[in-house]
Amino acid sequence: MYHSVYLSVPSVHFCKNQKKYKESGEKSLNRKKVFILLLSVTLFLFGCAQTRILERISLVTLVGYDQDQEDNVKATAVIRQINPNYESSIETQSETEHTSKGARTKLDMRTAKQLMIGQLRVVLFGEELAKSGLDEAIHTLMMNSEISTSTYLAVVEGETKPMIEYKYETITDIGQYLYNLLKHNIEQQQSISSTLHEVVRDKYSPYREFAMPLLKKEGEHIQINGVAFFNNGKMVGRLPADDIYYVVLLSDSFKHGTLELEIPSDNIVSKSKQSGNLQIAVDSIETDRRFDLVSVKPAQFDISINMKCRLLEIDSNVPIGNHQVIKKVEKAMSKKMEEEINRIFKYSQQVNSDIFGFGEVYKSHLSESELKNVKWNELYPDIKAKIQVNVDIIRNGTFE
Repeated sequence: MYHSVYLSVPSVHFCKNQKKYKESGEKSLNRKKVFILLLSVTLFLFGCAQTRILERISLVTLVGYDQDQEDNVKATAVIRQINPNYESSIETQSETEHTSKGARTKLDMRTAKQLMIGQLRVVLFGEELAKSGLDEAIHTLMMNSEISTSTYLAVVEGETKPMIEYKYETITDIGQYLYNLLKHNIEQQQSISSTLHEVVRDKYSPYREFAMPLLKKEGEHIQINGVAFFNNGKMVGRLPADDIYYVVLLSDSFKHGTLELEIPSDNIVSKSKQSGNLQIAVDSIETDRRFDLVSVKPAQFDISINMKCRLLEIDSNVPIGNHQVIKKVEKAMSKKMEEEINRIFKYSQQVNSDIFGFGEVYKSHLSESELKNVKWNELYPDIKAKIQVNVDIIRNGTFE
């Protein structure tokens, strides 16, 4: 009996192990089958994808839209052609139709290759078209899945066609040049950002409006010349390039940047050396911006901006080694900036374009039932805002 029990034990273990190995093998086989099935489906889907050979297509990198006669839209496109030797050339085409989509379709009919807009990086709007309304154009861009949401949108003083078709001596690809111009200045916070994503987000928000950079051509040069304000899809106002810093500062927190401003020389330099106002330049700017809703009815906000900066340039008569003098400079800068920001804020109320996000802050403090009867575009011109700026000069020279 003892031996029979002893002999039966290993046989039981062997059967159990054999069963485990069998189950493990079946699971492994099933995993392989699933993997092969997924791989087959993936290869099938890739095989169904449309193949686009570069020399058989034309790449649109820039499009400009202008208002034409009888409310037609004139589209001017920058097209990159690539030959079988992979050499590229740039050409421009222009067409007119009732809608922006129709104008682009006509452009496609005039080219020997299929127009692809997946490489579109910048869309420009003529000033007259912007004033008449961009709802249809923005909606068309939004609905096209080939267009990247990071595409930059901007307004051109006058018409876009002369800017795009001009033969520049130093610019070979106007589409790439404008993309780099906007990208660089937006990253350096020397211009507002207006990607397709940002414009669509603000356009369809009942508590905010959108803005775009304003471009201008002067001879051989193109520059960012200001900010275009919009209300309900129409351009309703503009501010010059000198005000861009304050627009960006009120729109978002600064991470870096440069500012030039003018402050009174009173109590900063001795009377014998005073010569009107002092010109100051600061850089390495970092700001912390805060909006607080302090009253719902009437709507009232507290805006606090704390700024740290380096004093880059100031009149040589100012004793910057004197701590008390630096404090006076900080106080004068704070007061000047409060005045400028307040002026920008009041202008946005005048044209009824809340591009700064006051409405979003207001909305976050009210319940859905309280918001039912709120029309922010009717409230915004009458809201109150108390602006406080605190400047802290953390360094006053390269060698300090």
